[in-house]
Amino acid sequence: MKGLIIVGSAKIGSHTTALSQYLKGHFEEHEFEVEIFDLAENPIHQLDVSGASSPSETYKNNLSTLQSKAREADFFVLGTPNYHGSYSGILKNALDHLTMDDFKMKPVGLIGNSGGIVSSEPLSHLRLIVRTLLGIAVPTQIATHDTDYKKLDDGTLYLDNEEFQLRARLFVDQIISFVKNSPYEHLK
Repeated sequence: MKGLIIVGSAKIGSHTTALSQYLKGHFEEHEFEVEIFDLAENPIHQLDVSGASSPSETYKNNLSTLQSKAREADFFVLGTPNYHGSYSGILKNALDHLTMDDFKMKPVGLIGNSGGIVSSEPLSHLRLIVRTLLGIAVPTQIATHDTDYKKLDDGTLYLDNEEFQLRARLFVDQIISFVKNSPYEHLK
């Protein structure tokens, strides 16, 4: 089974990326293949249905990779920082480049991080988007705060909160259970 984690932070090495790496490790323990598509490291161009813009080859290649990985995925995790009480614009743009066919009846996990006031509002907003894309948002979500992380000597962030580490296991188990036992496989 394949999963795709889309990280919607504009910052390389973000807290959202650290949480995504943590989750990826747990999926791999269950022998699930998971890739992280970090939009800060792999930027894509703004959706332009008029064709007025001419994105660079790098942006076009990044978008092609994202679309290909999304079509192959059996499940998704959408990660975002809390930007003014909602999810990031770059994540919205990435989702605008994908289609209902990519998400139809697939489980979707939602994760986020706040630097200021802790809030799960960005994940509530994403839940609506997932439903519109015909995906199925799993009940457990993860909304961390910067204080839930520590840094290694090289500056790499890692999740250092036992409560969220336990929640991450539940989150991964729910997605895996849905993928393995989906009654909707024939609708994909």
